[in-house]
Amino acid sequence: MKRMLMGLSLVVLVGPFACGQAFFSDDFNTGGTAGALSRGWEFVENEFVTEVGSNFVIAPEWPAGQDGPGGSTGIIHPPTADGTPSDGGFLIADSDAGSGSDDIGSKAEIWAISPKFSTMGANEVWFHADTEIEVNNNGECLFLLQASADGGNTWLPVWICVEPERVIDSFTKGVDTASMIGGWPEIGSGSLTKTFAGIHGRWHIQFPQAVANKPEVRFRIGFYEPADAWWIVMDNIVVDSKPAPQGSKTVLSEDFKNGIPSTWKNTPAKTQKWDTRPLWDEEFNEPMKWIGGFPVHIDFIKMAALWGLEKIDLDNPDETVNPKGITDGRWILMLAGQEYALWQEGPIAVEAGQPSEAADLDTPALNLASAKEVFLQFDSEMLRGDNSVFYDVYVSVDGGSTFSRIFTYTGALLDNEEAPYFMRHYLEVPQAAGKNAVVFRFHAEGQDPSPNNDPTAGGNGNMAGFWVVDNVKVTVNEGTGVSGWMLQ
Repeated sequence: MKRMLMGLSLVVLVGPFACGQAFFSDDFNTGGTAGALSRGWEFVENEFVTEVGSNFVIAPEWPAGQDGPGGSTGIIHPPTADGTPSDGGFLIADSDAGSGSDDIGSKAEIWAISPKFSTMGANEVWFHADTEIEVNNNGECLFLLQASADGGNTWLPVWICVEPERVIDSFTKGVDTASMIGGWPEIGSGSLTKTFAGIHGRWHIQFPQAVANKPEVRFRIGFYEPADAWWIVMDNIVVDSKPAPQGSKTVLSEDFKNGIPSTWKNTPAKTQKWDTRPLWDEEFNEPMKWIGGFPVHIDFIKMAALWGLEKIDLDNPDETVNPKGITDGRWILMLAGQEYALWQEGPIAVEAGQPSEAADLDTPALNLASAKEVFLQFDSEMLRGDNSVFYDVYVSVDGGSTFSRIFTYTGALLDNEEAPYFMRHYLEVPQAAGKNAVVFRFHAEGQDPSPNNDPTAGGNGNMAGFWVVDNVKVTVNEGTGVSGWMLQ
């Protein structure tokens, strides 16, 4: 897909990570690429790489003749915890901007390898970074985050991402990727460590136990057989002993297994409210999204029975066994088949210049008067179809009368209509601490595309995107034993 890099000029929340026992950190603000190399970073391409200009650098430096991704937009930084862009230098490898294509079977590898650091005394080790990893909806690359307990001699898996078309290409070209990575990602599993989806936001992930309490630890992030695999972008990396930010007491927990609760307020601007199933297409009497004028199932696991399928077998991706569209990453993949809250742009006629649809999903009002720290976490799978789509999270401390935004998907480096992003977001909400009527809002809106981009012509049924939210939790810390996670 041709990429469209998006960004808005938004205010960045500034504050340090407060992360307990820190083992390694780098904000890439000193010395550019040469500075990173002098600090012990290694940016490595193996002998099979033929792409030119895809290796890691510290932006805003770029290989000769390359102006970097999103050069015409001016917004190319990865997202921080609230979705607004980081500042200063950042780590980036952009396979799409490089010339050539190292396809499946090439054995090409491109890595950013950290300096060595000690984790002595640690019982567990966590990785935190402001991250944008863009996955091609019809690509075949592997994205890998790995850790080493022996200074880089051997490597352990932390996170594996498979671009969706690799399933078909491995099958047709005889490349045994599944064995290489210990099995395909499981569609619908909600796995945060083996996935078909990209990352967008502040990423928190635990390293294997084997790297705890070791004198020489390293990590590496990179491409395997990139084949124009879009990009990996990171900033403000911290490795420490502190888990993802969350409180010790759970105040709200919702997995939508019984639908959207009646205690949640579900307010559509027109007709397309949040629901627990994909948008129902009246003509086809099936849940549909539209891509290029053609209907595509947004959650094929739920529809497998209609096709007479008892299972989705990725090791036999023949179209008589699996839906052909499994190679198209613009489907819900990691939460497919589960129950969740979903908003999807629908075929609703538009008023001139107005969004065709928008909806707010609000939690019940929460009494957090005794809380010293407040945290919101949720699983999120989203596709932004075009520039009209906005997905934001808000908080109200007055029972829903007024709201302030605490997270946006459209503030930093982002691509439209590729594979979805899927991750668990952990948001620190200091303004909610000590308040007795706190409401969290998930807001989605989008313009239904019109024929010939004429806003007066009405919508044509093409979907502008979807947002799935699941496993929503509000946690708090009370008393004096606060975590120290909150921004200073």
